[in-house]
Amino acid sequence: MKRAMLRRLTIPLVTIPPVPVATGDLPLRLGRDRVIIVQENHASFILNPLPSLMPPSPALQFFWRTVYSFLILPLGLGLIWIAAFWRPKLRAGWVGRRGLWRRMEAGASSRDTARKLVWFHVASAGELLQALPVLRLMLDGGFQCALTVTSPSAIPWVLRERERLPGLIVADYLPLDFRRNARRLLRLLSPAALVYVKYDLWPNLVWEAGRAGVAQFLISAALRPGSARERSFAAGSFYASLYRALSGIFTVNAEDRERYLRAAPSHPNIAVTGDTKYDMVLERQAELSPPPWAEVPATQKWLVAGSTWPEDEARILAALIAAMRGDRTLRSIIAPHENDGERMEGLEAALREFSPLRLSALEAGGSLPERNRVILVDSVGRLAGLYRLAGIAYVGGGFGAGVHNVLEAAVMGAPVVFGPRHQNAPEAAALLAAGGAFVVRDAKAFEETLTALLEHPARREKAGAAAKAHVLANSGAAQTVWKRIRVHLDAGKAE
Repeated sequence: MKRAMLRRLTIPLVTIPPVPVATGDLPLRLGRDRVIIVQENHASFILNPLPSLMPPSPALQFFWRTVYSFLILPLGLGLIWIAAFWRPKLRAGWVGRRGLWRRMEAGASSRDTARKLVWFHVASAGELLQALPVLRLMLDGGFQCALTVTSPSAIPWVLRERERLPGLIVADYLPLDFRRNARRLLRLLSPAALVYVKYDLWPNLVWEAGRAGVAQFLISAALRPGSARERSFAAGSFYASLYRALSGIFTVNAEDRERYLRAAPSHPNIAVTGDTKYDMVLERQAELSPPPWAEVPATQKWLVAGSTWPEDEARILAALIAAMRGDRTLRSIIAPHENDGERMEGLEAALREFSPLRLSALEAGGSLPERNRVILVDSVGRLAGLYRLAGIAYVGGGFGAGVHNVLEAAVMGAPVVFGPRHQNAPEAAALLAAGGAFVVRDAKAFEETLTALLEHPARREKAGAAAKAHVLANSGAAQTVWKRIRVHLDAGKAE
């Protein structure tokens, strides 16, 4: 094996027994008075037992705390409050926070101060699912956990997980990002660590947790190429004041690590650990079984279009309708990202010749009639299981703000098709490189791709196998992240 180059950084520490933690084939050891930093192939792996080796610049933090608290936050909340009058999701976020402190205090009443608590914060449903593999490892390790979310789209998942995970004492919205709220919640939960997933850092919470000495980590971290924090001096300075308060930034890949190093050049603990999303889809695959109504002849082919927006449907419906007219064995499942009444009625009208049936009605009836060749998903949390049926999967968002979760389909062994805007999802680019996905730039390209996959079963099966193999090859990030955070938590026992 090629020998790794080692260099040592000596810092004063409390007396801590050595704790071996493996990163690939390289054992990292935390000694009594030093941290060993392993460098191999230009990547640094650091295990820092202290809440932070990089205290934020007091002047920089004071400036941005003032600007954020007295200008950015009030202005942003005011705009959100106004927009909530015609944006149902924003309005749901305001309404959902009513009675929040009462619920928080009720949950925190079961806090066992003899056990350490790890607090997870996520933006929405996708990030919540990324957090779950690490959260479960923490619970299995004897820690208590708390979970907060930003978006109301995560609340159905929060309610489900709160019932399934008894060690999760708090699972609810995060209070608005005022300093007093952050301080109050930190006192209430008394966390040993705070874990953010992917990107959703709330500035006052980050700064207050840093002042309180709470270890903070950003996991499955990803930065888009050319993001504002790289292009703008002001944005870069603002985010640097947040990154400096974090004990560790654990990125999806080497490119993301380089971008974070440019954003926080002297941060000592930025490492590639992978994406916990791969672990999440593997866990869910093991839990999901085909729906009972899916007992149809083996000659049937299914296209599952998940998390679609009107921009997606405008590009795929014409080709899908033509394909279904030409092939009576082809059926479709369409799961709009927002399944409100107007969207569902529009899809029912566009696909009327195939007798579309809503999933709720199908499950109430128990069987799938021959005439109903299109199923419209009108309930939350069902899409991942429906991908089990997919011979071909289309994942929406790629003609809008960015593609949604491509791995839920890939883990089921389906070739994945999506639109051109996938810079938000490094796993989509990786899936393309692995041969398990196809990108389409317009309606014509989708028609050509769909036709080729339907007419060439061997090509379809090869791409599906490549998609699943890619997921399996990239799993394991949750264990790596858990071990790194666990070192900090175990180090605290000796203090």
